[in-house]
Amino acid sequence: RSLGSLSFWCNGEFYAADSTHARAYEVKQTSVAYIKGANKENMITSIEWKAVKGPGQFIIGKQNGKVEFTINHKTYLLTGAGDYIKIMISKVKQQDSFLLLSGTFEGQLQDKSGNKIKITEGSFETISL
Repeated sequence: RSLGSLSFWCNGEFYAADSTHARAYEVKQTSVAYIKGANKENMITSIEWKAVKGPGQFIIGKQNGKVEFTINHKTYLLTGAGDYIKIMISKVKQQDSFLLLSGTFEGQLQDKSGNKIKITEGSFETISL
């Protein structure tokens, strides 16, 4: 059973994942990283990108990753030129064939109608998978 934390602010509202539904990890064999979080009420997040080699900053755009945030039953993606997620990985811990990731994130996404959201003060920590 996984254990971790994931939270962020979106347009002035705070969202937090349930501790058993918050994980950030890289599959060492493929170098693909994932940050996922969900709660029972109003939020599901998924970020995926390649070529994580350890701590550092990563800018995720439409060309190099997939991002989907569903907040209050509306889905926001990397659709426009200004959309991005910036991830700062500060800590990496090995567990079997996985690297457990901890750090921060922020960015801008939009829904299919072009409504933009700002993600700020995002943080994640993975204790175990």
